[in-house]
Amino acid sequence: MKPINNRKAFTMIELLFVMVIMGIVGGLALEVLRQYYDGIYRTGEYSKRVAQADHILEQVSKYFENGISASIIRLDQNNVSFGSQCDGIPVTGDEKNDYTIAFVAVDNDGLRGFWNAGLGRWLSGWTSDVLSVGNTLISADANYTSINPGNSLVGAAIFRSDGMGEGADECHRFGWDLTGAANVENHVYATIQSVDSDTALTLDKVLSISGQASRAYVMRTAYAFRAKNGLFNMYTGFEPWNNEQYSGATARLLADKVTHFTILYDNSNTVMNSNVGNIYTLKICLQGLDENLSDSNLSANQICRERMVHVRY
Repeated sequence: MKPINNRKAFTMIELLFVMVIMGIVGGLALEVLRQYYDGIYRTGEYSKRVAQADHILEQVSKYFENGISASIIRLDQNNVSFGSQCDGIPVTGDEKNDYTIAFVAVDNDGLRGFWNAGLGRWLSGWTSDVLSVGNTLISADANYTSINPGNSLVGAAIFRSDGMGEGADECHRFGWDLTGAANVENHVYATIQSVDSDTALTLDKVLSISGQASRAYVMRTAYAFRAKNGLFNMYTGFEPWNNEQYSGATARLLADKVTHFTILYDNSNTVMNSNVGNIYTLKICLQGLDENLSDSNLSANQICRERMVHVRY
C-alpha cells in the first residue's frame, strides 16, 4: 500500500531560496534599467553641451573675424595687468596659460560707412588706403565726420598693418603699450587727436612714412574673453592704446560651466599676414559628467569643441 503524500506547500527553505533568486533577478533588472536611463541622461547632457559649445564658438567667432592678428595675445590665468604676464601669440601646442584671450578689432562703423538718405545708399565713411603727411592722415574718398558723432573718433586708434611695432615683448610689440616717440615714423598704432575735415585726421604720431600711402584701419575698442572658475565672460569698451585694461571693463557673462578657452595659430603652415588675414582655431571646453552624473572639471570628462575662424586683418 502506497504511503499517502500530505505535502501541500513549500518548505521554509524553498521559499527563502525563491525569494533570494527573485531578489537577484529584480536587482539585476533594476541595475539594467538604471544604466539605461543614466545612458539616456548622459547622452542628452552631452548633446546639449556640445550644442552649447558650438553656439558659443559661433557667437564669439563673429568678434574675432574683425580682429587684428598682430594684436591677439594670451594673458595668463592670474593676470591683473598687462606686461610681464603676457604670453604672446598663442600657437599650437602652447596652451598652458590661456584663460584670457585679448585683441583689438577693426571698427564696424568705419568699415560700413554712413547712410546717405538723399542718395539712398551707403557711402564710404572710412577707407583703408590713406596718405600720411606728418601727423595728418588724409583720404580723398572718406568722410571722417560721418563716423564721428559726438567726437567719438577722438581718442580712438588707427592701425597700420605694415608698420613697425614698438617694444621688445609681445604685449608691447602688438600695441598694448605704445612707447614710440611722436616724431618717429612708421608706427603700428596711433591715436586720433582731432577730426579736421571730412578727409583729414590729426594723429599723435606719424603713422607711416610721410608722403607714402598705406593701409590703415580705425579702432574704437578692444575685446577680451576670459574663462575661469566655470564662468566665461566678455569684456569690451576699453582702449589699451590709452592704457586701459580689460579688468576695468564690465564683465558680460556669456556662459557657465566653461573650463577652458583658447585660440591657436599653426605657424608651420603659413606666414602671418595682416593684409590678407589669418586662419585661427578657437577651442572651448565645457564641464563633463563623472560616473555619478555630476559636473566634472577633469580633462578626461570635459566636452571640447573647435571652430576655425578667419581673422581678417
